[in-house]
Amino acid sequence: MTILEELRVGRFTVTTLLDGHFPAGVDLITGAGSSEGEALFVAAGLPPIGPSHEPINAFAIKRDGEVWLLDVGFGAEFVPGFGGVRSALEASGHKPADIRTIVLTHLHPDHIGGLIEQGGRAYPNARLIVPQVELDFWSDPAATAASREPEANVRLAGEVLRIYESTIIAIDGSAPFAPGLRFWPLPGHTPGHSGVMIEDEGDTLLMWADTIHSAMLQMPYPHWTVEFDDDPAVAAATRHELFADLALSGQRVIGSHIAGCGRIERRGNGYALIGPSLVDEAVEA
Repeated sequence: MTILEELRVGRFTVTTLLDGHFPAGVDLITGAGSSEGEALFVAAGLPPIGPSHEPINAFAIKRDGEVWLLDVGFGAEFVPGFGGVRSALEASGHKPADIRTIVLTHLHPDHIGGLIEQGGRAYPNARLIVPQVELDFWSDPAATAASREPEANVRLAGEVLRIYESTIIAIDGSAPFAPGLRFWPLPGHTPGHSGVMIEDEGDTLLMWADTIHSAMLQMPYPHWTVEFDDDPAVAAATRHELFADLALSGQRVIGSHIAGCGRIERRGNGYALIGPSLVDEAVEA
């Protein structure tokens, strides 16, 4: 099933589009290669070193007949076996040519791979909205060469930026890019990695992108980072600060790698992500 959940935020409708799943084991989240990680995997009925199978989500945001895409997944052409975003769009009656705006939280392959088809634009009429810091990073060969980014990631980002160059709109910080839509900077995973805050009629929803890659592992242990965090220390600090704020505010959240919508609660030294569509898998750290 590629269409997972539909949420209302004022006049917005936010639909989760599943592109596919990826394995999250100790090779990806090395902190889980520990007695604490083993306990989490075993409690979930998995082998002691995992992996758990986590979603890669994109989102369709609709209001007053207009449709925005929020990220696009790997896409079937870039990684065979994926491509659920495209099929979900078509199942809901939207052709790629109908999409006029695509918002990118950051330029990792599982968020931008679906933008390219047969060497050209998979979404021929779409403009791209990108955080300015993110665009600056991937456009600077010296910056990417000095980073932890694999060459394949740099190559794909460069190809996307070249193909869509005339349509790219860069946004500074948390400035709104449409009424009720603005970026929420969450640096560390990449320099310009950002969530998106959706606000309308007094209601809000934060899509926090790649703040976590496994709720089972990183909610109770938010200091555990993933191997492709560009700056692991900054990513962990961002996560700690965000979780603490969300636990106080009760803000609803969705994410690129969580199945469902939830809220954050403190659990011992860690946190839990809970909600009507989520399984509460966190334990006290």
